[in-house]
Amino acid sequence: MAWLVWFLFSFFLTVLLVGKKGWLQLWPVGLAALAVVYVLDSTLIRLGAFAYSFGLPALGGLPLLYFLSTLINAAAVARFYPVRRWLRLPYIIVLSAVYLLVEWVMILTGNFRHINWSLWRSLGLNVVGFTLFLWLGEWLGVIKPGE
Repeated sequence: MAWLVWFLFSFFLTVLLVGKKGWLQLWPVGLAALAVVYVLDSTLIRLGAFAYSFGLPALGGLPLLYFLSTLINAAAVARFYPVRRWLRLPYIIVLSAVYLLVEWVMILTGNFRHINWSLWRSLGLNVVGFTLFLWLGEWLGVIKPGE
């Protein structure tokens, strides 16, 4: 149920913040985010770092609605990617902290659990994940800060 709530929240927030025109421009960055999340999370699941409730073996142990929310959230994150380079790291750190809060809620609700992991490691992983997919979005020409 919590993954459904997260997915619906993500969907409506992205519709509100990005709109149809923004979605049509930014959806490819969601594919980059899916790739980053799949590689990072499924690897750490296999290594026994953490586990998701309702994870699907076909998705490397990731819950479907969590995985799909990545596609949606990436567009909203990319939409507000700062033009000024010096603001990008603070933006990524703040987003990482927000996602850490979501992770904490999922731990409290029993939808996610740390095995050989910690919230500090998650914060670092979030920073790496956001940096990777935003860099990929720029490299692919999907994210064009300032346009």
